[in-house]
Amino acid sequence: MKAIILAAGQGKRLHSYTNGLPKCLLKLGSESILEREIRLLLEAGISRNDIYVVGGYRYECLMDIAPNLIINDCYDTKENSYSLALAFESVQDDTLILDADLCFETALLEKVLQNPYKNVLLSRCSQDLDESTGIVTAENQQIVAVGKQYANTGYVYISIFKIAGEIIPDFKHFLMDEKSEKTWYTSAITELCSQYAFYNMPVTDKWHEIDFIEDYEETLTLFGLER
Repeated sequence: MKAIILAAGQGKRLHSYTNGLPKCLLKLGSESILEREIRLLLEAGISRNDIYVVGGYRYECLMDIAPNLIINDCYDTKENSYSLALAFESVQDDTLILDADLCFETALLEKVLQNPYKNVLLSRCSQDLDESTGIVTAENQQIVAVGKQYANTGYVYISIFKIAGEIIPDFKHFLMDEKSEKTWYTSAITELCSQYAFYNMPVTDKWHEIDFIEDYEETLTLFGLER
């Protein structure tokens, strides 16, 4: 199993805390978000050599942290579909993908890695879709579509998923499509769902995304961490 961390963004909404550094270097206690995610991946059993980080904004700041650094020079004009497609130039195995602005614990990763299905998206049961990404499901939690345009689905995608290596070439094709490379990778996942089975995995573990200053403060409180 490989892992890809998408860390190309600047985090402009947190500029008063980042001091010009990439958002993934925001401190959660004694370590940055990125350092914490890498540590948790190691604890979940993924080898350091199998962890890839896609950097963009001030990527040089990540060089001593990322086990394998992939550089997205178009981070300010293209969205995370392009970052993920770049990573798939180096990764073709079963892969766990996550954003670099998340806080969670090792058990969350262990659950998705142990799930018997190969293509799995993690979610939380919620109707709160403000700034969130909804998951549309059919029977047996099979996913029909995923994206910010889907409201009141009952499931919010939490920016962690795993995918089988054998379908990465098709995934990459959708990611590099002109309409996809300028948007989120969830658009490409929706396209894939018409050909391959993806499954929704709701979890109740502690988790928080850090987009705004209030998210950062809530994360520190939820996990008992210091700034």
